[in-house]
Amino acid sequence: MTPTPTQDAILREEEFAGLLQDASAEFGQCLASVQGDAQGFDEMGFMSRLVGAANAFETFLDDHGARQNRTFVTLGEAVASVRGLARVRVDNLHLVSRLPRYKLLEGCSELEQALGEAEAVLRRSLQGLVRALKEEMGRLGVTWPEAQPSKAGPLSRQRQLPRNLDTGFAVDEREHIAAIGSRFLSVVAASRNLGLERHRRMGDLPTYVSHHATEERCRWYQSAVHNIQSMYDTYVLGTATEEEHPWLHFLRGHATVSFHLLEMATELVHFYERHESDIRHEAAREAIAQVVPKGEILDVAINTYLHYAYVFVEEASELAAKVLTTFVSQQSADLELPEGVVLHARPLALIVQIARHHGSPIEITINGESCSANSLMSLIMLAGNHPDCRVLHAKGDAAALEDLKLLFTAGLGEGGKLPPELGYLSSAS
Repeated sequence: MTPTPTQDAILREEEFAGLLQDASAEFGQCLASVQGDAQGFDEMGFMSRLVGAANAFETFLDDHGARQNRTFVTLGEAVASVRGLARVRVDNLHLVSRLPRYKLLEGCSELEQALGEAEAVLRRSLQGLVRALKEEMGRLGVTWPEAQPSKAGPLSRQRQLPRNLDTGFAVDEREHIAAIGSRFLSVVAASRNLGLERHRRMGDLPTYVSHHATEERCRWYQSAVHNIQSMYDTYVLGTATEEEHPWLHFLRGHATVSFHLLEMATELVHFYERHESDIRHEAAREAIAQVVPKGEILDVAINTYLHYAYVFVEEASELAAKVLTTFVSQQSADLELPEGVVLHARPLALIVQIARHHGSPIEITINGESCSANSLMSLIMLAGNHPDCRVLHAKGDAAALEDLKLLFTAGLGEGGKLPPELGYLSSAS
């Protein structure tokens, strides 16, 4: 028989309240400094410590189910809010400190001013949350130590070892750089679809977020830019190719600034969506709404962080296009369909796989109508518009076009066999 759970598995509320004093010690000491506005609150080192302490205390609360308990739900949500907003503030301070490195990028002076205004909103919101948390902890019988003066000094610039690793091993940097340019242009296109080129009135922001800038969409945007930055650091940074083409570093700078902005936007949109959803208990939602101006938070997320992420992505579009013209050998070719083969989903999927494998844009044209070979849906629609067409015109990366020629010569896989050069294609397709 399966044993039934006993009451011994339930932690009594008064017993849990007794555990809070020790569990919140580090977090409480940090918040006492914030409450007292002690020196150090504006230092990145102290704010990083606050994030770590809040994360540890939040984990303790979640491990004991505090956010599913009426007595402790407000405490749990408030601690989570402090952790999230403090992390955004750390990133905001970090980006401000890094902007001098990117002073040659357009838009930095405007961004610096906008980050200063965002910092004021975050600072005020955190202080309001701390006041509410102190009251809540007092209600639960927990007292915090007096604020201790910060001993943290200004963060010094971290020194790095010289980059002297032998880079003579066989890595096709040009291929990876081409993929970086292609991915950046894809991000540019997606960014333009978000309509971030203009500022939006605060009253319009909730509708805009629910339709265009959800947390899920922001996380995709953030991940796409982060992947570009990671590829650059892995295959380009510090290489002879970068030294030969110093303008590449500007592309990396735009990606870095955009990534930090998107990190902060995603965190604030997450805070807002959770604040507005039924996940958060009504009492906790009301307590946080009284001290955190959700309209201002959303304004910072969209009109500062997301807007300037768009600005820096857009400004790099010409550099991304220059990557392709510099590092991709462009060719064109006419591809004739073999007898008995028609363009349906399976052979079109193989065309898409080839385009994505090479990581550079391929344009397919049928009877004067064109689309990207990277999009299966676009190819299906194009082929459907021209069902009698027997010749496709392809333009793009020479290496990808050579593989497309092999694919068409092999009957687009309809006979079940593909040449070994196309072994990377999925046999299921």
